[in-house]
Amino acid sequence: MIVERLFQWRIEEHNKHKRENDVVWVTDLIYCPLKPKYEAKYPILSEANCYDPNTMQGLLVHVGLEKLLEKWFNAKTEVEAERSLGNKRVRGRIDALLENSRIGIEIKTAKADSYIPYEHHIEQAKTYNWLSNLDKTILVYVTPERVAEYEIAESYNDAEIKNMLNNLKIPRYDWECSYCSYSHICPNKVVKRK
Repeated sequence: MIVERLFQWRIEEHNKHKRENDVVWVTDLIYCPLKPKYEAKYPILSEANCYDPNTMQGLLVHVGLEKLLEKWFNAKTEVEAERSLGNKRVRGRIDALLENSRIGIEIKTAKADSYIPYEHHIEQAKTYNWLSNLDKTILVYVTPERVAEYEIAESYNDAEIKNMLNNLKIPRYDWECSYCSYSHICPNKVVKRK
């Protein structure tokens, strides 16, 4: 009864967000540029990811911590922002904004605490700082080993965001393919050699 409802809720959340052709999401800027294309072409694979226990766990941590941030700091959660840059609109949804401040919070989960904060999460925070004119974004990590936070005060500028929009390196990181739902159909899959 509970598990079935959890997965139904997860699918409903997933299906709420439809892509627009001229909109590039912040997460699209920090991951492989093929991911949104495959997501549109193979929606069933995208939906199948909703049944992954790791993503479910991450989502539940998000929901729980967002509720606490609302209670403790009167934070606004799931705050969407958008800026136009040339013929594209860059849009993002930061996990939380603290009331009466220019401080964002981005919640992250990881299987281990090695190497945190991750480079792509720092890039995401810097992009949110640019997008919403924030003084800083706090990355909050919840891992099996620790709970930690990192303040990212740097911000990208328009030129750096334009460069990211035009950076079509596939994949962006050599580790992405091992986590990608589309790697088994992608001709650009990178296999790390030992």
